[in-house]
Amino acid sequence: MSACHFGSSKKPSGQVVATVGGREITRRELQAEMAGSTAPTPAAQKAQQQAALERIIQRVILANAAKDQGLDKEPSFAILSQRANEALLVELLQNKVAASVPVPSSEEVTQFIQTNSNIFAERKLFDIDQIRAPRPSDPKIIKQLEPLKTLDEIAAFFTQSGIPFQRGTNVMDAVGQDPKLLNAILALPPREVFILSAGNEIFINQIRDTHVVPFLGEPAIKYAASTLKAQHMREAVARRQNRVLAKERPSVRINEQFEPAKAPSQNPKPL
Repeated sequence: MSACHFGSSKKPSGQVVATVGGREITRRELQAEMAGSTAPTPAAQKAQQQAALERIIQRVILANAAKDQGLDKEPSFAILSQRANEALLVELLQNKVAASVPVPSSEEVTQFIQTNSNIFAERKLFDIDQIRAPRPSDPKIIKQLEPLKTLDEIAAFFTQSGIPFQRGTNVMDAVGQDPKLLNAILALPPREVFILSAGNEIFINQIRDTHVVPFLGEPAIKYAASTLKAQHMREAVARRQNRVLAKERPSVRINEQFEPAKAPSQNPKPL
C-alpha cells in the first residue's frame, strides 16, 4: 500500500515558497536551484523562478514515490548517497578556493591581449569542413583515425565501421578557444586534419580558409579578464587539491589485492 503525504491546505508564505505534502520548499532552496542565474527583465526572472520551482516540486514528488517503494532502504542507496555527498563537498571546496582568486590586474590583461594577437588584434575566423560523430567508446578507434589524412578517408572509415556521422561546414572563432589549442592549430601544415571533442561528440576538422576580424576595445578587455580569471581559478583549485592530496596520502592504506603494480627497479641486478 502506498504511503500518503498529507499537508496543510494553508497557502505557504514568508520564507516558504511551496509545500509538497508536509515538505517545505524555502526561498533559499529555490535560489540554490537557480544557481545565481539572472534574467534581463522582471518577467523573465519570474519565468526562471517558476521553472526552477517546478523542477524542485517534480524532484520531491518523484523522490517520495521512490521512498514509498522502499528504494531508500536498498543497500546501493547508502553507497550512492555517500558518493553524491563526497562529490558535493569536493565541489564546494573547489568553489571556495575559486571565489578567493582576485581579479586580474589591468597590466596582466594588457599583456594577455598582446601575447595572444591571434585572438585579439589579428583574431582568426576559420572556415572549416567538418565531420561530427559520437565519441567512440573504444579508444582504438581514435587511434585508427590518426593515419587518415583527409575527411573523405575518415568518412569512408566511419561508413565501413558502421559509425554514424554528419558532414558539413562550420566557422571556428579564435575567440572562445584555449590559446594553447589555437597556437597548435595554427602550427599545423595547410589542410591538416585535426580532432576536437566536446561532451559526447568528436569534431574532425579541416581548415578551408582563414579570415582576420580584429577583436578590440572594451569587449576584448572584458573577455581577456574573464579568461584570465577562469585560468587562475583552475590553477588555484589544482594547487589546493594537490596540496591536500599530498598531505593526506601517507595516511592511505590499501588492501594488497588492490595495490597498484610497482614499477620495476631501475637498479641492475648483480651478476
